[in-house]
Amino acid sequence: MRVADGSFSFFPFGVLFCLTLICFVAVRIYAIRYRHRDHNPKDGDIAWILKSRMARGEIDEKECDRLKELLTK
Repeated sequence: MRVADGSFSFFPFGVLFCLTLICFVAVRIYAIRYRHRDHNPKDGDIAWILKSRMARGEIDEKECDRLKELLTK
């Protein structure tokens, strides 16, 4: 496999495949981390917890405002 003899073969599709595979893995890792970060409130974020409970129908808007006022004091 010498370059001077002209017997050196370069397969560009192999390199392209590896780069595509690396990019795909990087995008998947980013997506998993981003999705995981969205579902976990940071340090008990009161507003996030109350909004999610209101969205599920566990509390109404009036009770949400009252609880937010009590918990932020």
